[in-house]
Amino acid sequence: MNDLMTVSLVAGGVVAVVGAFVAFHLYSGLNDSLTNAKIGAVYHFHYEQPLQGDPERYMAKVMSVHRLSEQSIRRLNATSRYRRNDANFQRTTHLVTAKTPDGKIRNFYAERTSNVRRPLLGGVAFNTGLASLLF
Repeated sequence: MNDLMTVSLVAGGVVAVVGAFVAFHLYSGLNDSLTNAKIGAVYHFHYEQPLQGDPERYMAKVMSVHRLSEQSIRRLNATSRYRRNDANFQRTTHLVTAKTPDGKIRNFYAERTSNVRRPLLGGVAFNTGLASLLF
C-alpha cells in the first residue's frame, strides 16, 4: 500500500511539473523583441497602437521582417491613406508581417509592441491548431 502511495505521489509530482512547464512555454516564454524577430518564430506581445480600442495581446507567427528607411516612412506617410488623419499613429523602422492563429495576416510595427515573449512551444501550438483554441 505504501509503495502505491509513493508511486502515486511521484507520478502526480511529475505530471504537475510537466504541466507547469507546458503552460509556461505556451503562455509566457522567454523575453524577446520583435525588432529582432526571426521568420517562422512565434511570439506573444501587446500591440500598443491598434486601430481602435485598448492595446491588444497577440500570438503570431512571423512571416517577414522589413526594415524601413526614413525616406520610406516619409513616402508611406505622404501616399498611404491608412490612418492618415490619426494624429497618434506613427510609423517606425521595423515592420513585421505575421499570421495570427485565426489565419489573418497582420502588419505590426515592432517599436509599438511591449511584453514580447517567445514561447518555446508556441510553434507546436501554432502548427497543430491548438493556438486558435487557446488564444
